[in-house]
Amino acid sequence: MEQYAEYAERMAKNIGVDTTTLKGRVDAVLAENKDDWENAGRSEDECRLMALRVAGRVLRTEGDRLQRSGCDLYEGMFLTMPRYKDWAEMAYSKMATTLAAAPDTLIRGLVTQGKIVYYEASGDKWTMNFNPSLVGRQAFVEGHKTTDVGELPNRHRFVDGSQNKAFYLVWDANTPTWPSGDDNFKYGAARPLTELERKALFIGRVQGKEDVQTITITFSGALAQEQFPTYQPGTISLRTGKGGDRAYGKKGVTTFHPNPELASIFTGPPVDINGGEPAGIVPEMATAWLDSLADIPGYVDEHREDDGWWDTWVGVAVEVIHIDPRDRGGFIVSCGDLDIMSLAPSVDLYVPAEQESLVDFGVGSTLMLVGAPWLTREGDGRLSISGWWCIDAIQPAGDGGWSE
Repeated sequence: MEQYAEYAERMAKNIGVDTTTLKGRVDAVLAENKDDWENAGRSEDECRLMALRVAGRVLRTEGDRLQRSGCDLYEGMFLTMPRYKDWAEMAYSKMATTLAAAPDTLIRGLVTQGKIVYYEASGDKWTMNFNPSLVGRQAFVEGHKTTDVGELPNRHRFVDGSQNKAFYLVWDANTPTWPSGDDNFKYGAARPLTELERKALFIGRVQGKEDVQTITITFSGALAQEQFPTYQPGTISLRTGKGGDRAYGKKGVTTFHPNPELASIFTGPPVDINGGEPAGIVPEMATAWLDSLADIPGYVDEHREDDGWWDTWVGVAVEVIHIDPRDRGGFIVSCGDLDIMSLAPSVDLYVPAEQESLVDFGVGSTLMLVGAPWLTREGDGRLSISGWWCIDAIQPAGDGGWSE
């Protein structure tokens, strides 16, 4: 309707966004609220105007928050969304195993060097082994001292197989103060028991710019637990790093908003295998495109000594052979090779509850999977899936986005 188009154009100009961004947000608001509004007696035109008002207010609020945060609004899509890593958990687990078999001389050495603070049960108390310069927040010197304490600190980990021996990792034993001269709160303190980090690959641009590039995005803390969808165009607020090829999530600001219209900023779909040889974004950018899951063992054997192996991500086209709902929402999508004669084991794609609406296809559909290839002890090929996209749906997806 003409009134809506006029309002939308004026609102986009007032907010400072393009009409594509506004339309994408209006569609999202409609998808969430249209049924309730229609049940309340609103007409289709009234619903669309209501969605426009809601979307406009939300975009204005987000824009103000974005401006205050120092972040930029990026347009694009995630290429990979690997699992997050807990660096502190890994470090604590490694030390807990080491200490379980360590002689007293090694434990004393770790304390003296400022690596750990160590506790041993002594009746109803604990004997604390520590470096006095760190506990006193003085310039570091090697040393060892003991004292009795009534209880363990909040941050501690028991030595593997023991409830009578515990420790914590020293967060920082090198820099008592920041370059500004302020005290370094990490110096001599117990390292947190959890430090979540997720690094994802994103292709896109800062809104308002023309060039599309690949960006490594780092999410930390609670943001690392967010699993954003892959190969779904949209916008996301990020803090841009030096050089422009890195960006960082910011708590309270970083949120991904799908917008299928932004598929237009790319030269084509993620992958197109209709013409024989695969083409598209992933075959061009991934470390390799595999013909089948059966190619994983050979690929790993040939390339695992290559420089940068741990950053390897490959793409492969597979067929959906089974879809199971998960107890808490989402799906387990089992996939196998397109070649019916292939003996390669199937792989499972775990789709979280927040993304279950993307599973709008059935058994027999063709998906693209991307991820890190590896081998089991028996030599079977596996793929740690970090992204996916539906190439050919038995039950076609809705309008918008790429067309092939």
